[in-house]
Amino acid sequence: MSDLDTVAKLLNYFYRLTGEESGDPDMETNSEATDEVGYTCLTMGCRAAQRWMISMHYGGWRKRSSAITWLGTDDTTGGRYAAVPDDFLRAYGSARRSAMTEANGDRWGKELNPEMAEQWGQFYYFEGEVLWITRKATPPSPIYLDYHYRHPVWTSVVAIDFPLEARSLIPAFAASIGMEENWLPGGPELEYKIERSLGKAKERARDIARATKSPRTFRSPYRAANRW
Repeated sequence: MSDLDTVAKLLNYFYRLTGEESGDPDMETNSEATDEVGYTCLTMGCRAAQRWMISMHYGGWRKRSSAITWLGTDDTTGGRYAAVPDDFLRAYGSARRSAMTEANGDRWGKELNPEMAEQWGQFYYFEGEVLWITRKATPPSPIYLDYHYRHPVWTSVVAIDFPLEARSLIPAFAASIGMEENWLPGGPELEYKIERSLGKAKERARDIARATKSPRTFRSPYRAANRW
């Protein structure tokens, strides 16, 4: 099998997995254009594949926001907030490593679970597509957000931004999403085939997602204090 190095090849791979073909009337019952449903599934599948790769510690699709402008006040909104960038997929950070950064790379603050938003101090959290800092937080200015960005919407001319050897994830996730649609009658045999294909794609992509050959290490549990 040749490399999945063009949009057309990935779209055809999706059609092969689902047993459909370009121009199928079942995929155009609501006046969709030819391949529109296919591209929609590829878009959704690609972003699901991105999230899976990131969960496997892939460090790609990394970007820094423009300088953040905060809105609200502690007194009126219980903290300050800003909308995340339009192409935001996931923050590039964790409880141990802040996603909030100064221009020189110094990190600021710690991420909180939104359920702990009533705390005050040098903390931030995400609620939907909004980035919040808690009451009495004093972030430096300017401050930026490091994040993973979403792949652009799929069209016939989109620039593919995905590791070449892991691209079979995209149509596999897309086909899995398509199983929920009325245009794909499916059945146990087809569903098994698609889920097996997704499992195989994950196996192939797992080594690509990890940038190092070093064995995984287990970190000690995170503690917020030094007393039990």
